[in-house]
Amino acid sequence: MKTSLTILIFIIFPIALTAQNLIPDPGFEIMQKTPSKDDNGIRCTSNWVNAVLSGGDYYNTAAKSKLLGVGAPRNIFGYQQPHSGNGYAGICIQKDMMEYVETKLTNPLKKGQTYLIEFYICRAEHRLHHVDEFGVLFTTKMQWGAEKTGIPIKPPVEFINPNGYNDTKNWIKLSATYTADGSEAVIILGHFNYDKKKRMKGKAHYYIDDVSIIPIINETNISVNAVETKASASSTDSIPKILSPKFGETITLKNIFFETNKSELLPASFFELDKLVQYLTTSSNTTIKISGHTDNTGNQDQNKILSEARAKAVADYLIIKGIDKTRINYIGYGGLKPIATNDTDNGKKQNRRVEFIINKN
Repeated sequence: MKTSLTILIFIIFPIALTAQNLIPDPGFEIMQKTPSKDDNGIRCTSNWVNAVLSGGDYYNTAAKSKLLGVGAPRNIFGYQQPHSGNGYAGICIQKDMMEYVETKLTNPLKKGQTYLIEFYICRAEHRLHHVDEFGVLFTTKMQWGAEKTGIPIKPPVEFINPNGYNDTKNWIKLSATYTADGSEAVIILGHFNYDKKKRMKGKAHYYIDDVSIIPIINETNISVNAVETKASASSTDSIPKILSPKFGETITLKNIFFETNKSELLPASFFELDKLVQYLTTSSNTTIKISGHTDNTGNQDQNKILSEARAKAVADYLIIKGIDKTRINYIGYGGLKPIATNDTDNGKKQNRRVEFIINKN
């Protein structure tokens, strides 16, 4: 089994992601009972359980009393609205108590199939410490153990942020691709205690919401220019080193996807665009010019309109994510600026692209 850290190098051609999320209750919405002062364990949900003795927590807007400390957005560990819906999970992470949440997939993963794994986390404000690593562990069946100090296994999917997951205000999306070995039927999320040198010294608490595992169709197209890594770190909190563009350099975005002849961004594009958002956020003295391009097939006036609409879709995504619109320009060139021959399918694929240039403000 292996994970892939996808680098900001993109291909633009149609790709189909199945809509089937293999997590039975992605947003922790289905309750067996409303969390209460006496019991707000993750077992209050219908599909999620705790994987170890120390358990995991559950918060829901249905627990309306502020005195209960188990509601949403306000609870004993802080104040946070659900990323979506009404509920979310919580796990404590400290030296003598590490919690996890676990659920059985609706279908086991298929050998050789690549999946997009995503979930959201936020550090609870009433715990002062943080971790710099989250993991995804797969097992063949539901498990429950007495490892109160943590599961001492290195997970196959890891999200590592050297600066730590510190944000107590915003949900952070963790995202990675994973190629299955075919034995995975259960997923466990948390911080795994496999490295004694990284033992937790303080106390941290994290909220978790909107977990998804979605099979990727045409994954060979996605894996082009991907880098295999033992420690797969991918989140909007950490930027791949390759994303350090030179001023004035034209960079082609890859792994950005649109439906055929349409300009709406497909969800598979968001992970890569979030990296660009993070770069622009941390490099606030820059501007960006986005350009859309097509091959020479069809009506050239329509191609120009489509290429500009796709460039605008990327610009709009950056603006929605908080980048000042005055820093962003976009343009569509249609098929006027090919970078390869239009006489072959491969050449046409290269010509269908979105590019950007970073400049000083």
